[in-house]
Amino acid sequence: MILLYSFVKRNMTQHWAWMFGKVSSAVGELVTGAGDARNRVWAASEYLFQLSPDMVPDSCKDDVTWILQMLTRYPASGYYKSNMEATFHRTRNSTACKIAARVWHLYHVFDSELHDRYSA
Repeated sequence: MILLYSFVKRNMTQHWAWMFGKVSSAVGELVTGAGDARNRVWAASEYLFQLSPDMVPDSCKDDVTWILQMLTRYPASGYYKSNMEATFHRTRNSTACKIAARVWHLYHVFDSELHDRYSA
């Protein structure tokens, strides 16, 4: 039983490390990307859409769910072929700043979870 727990814990930690890499890449886009906050958030969405609330630590689930919802909150219609495209065109810079702040918060919470997991 202890061996199974050790195996599961190691695999979960490795998976979390991969997911954290996606969050880190998103933060990199937010910090160094070109354009305004809206353009940087959508550049970062390439990494953010690879996250799943079911595959992150419990403390990060709400952040991931909120971020993904904010990136796709408007339905596709007319000129826009996808929820993401419709949302991009309707999102204000101030809203993009809120999304970026939530990604930054997610980064720190996730980092703490990984630190706790690796040091345990």
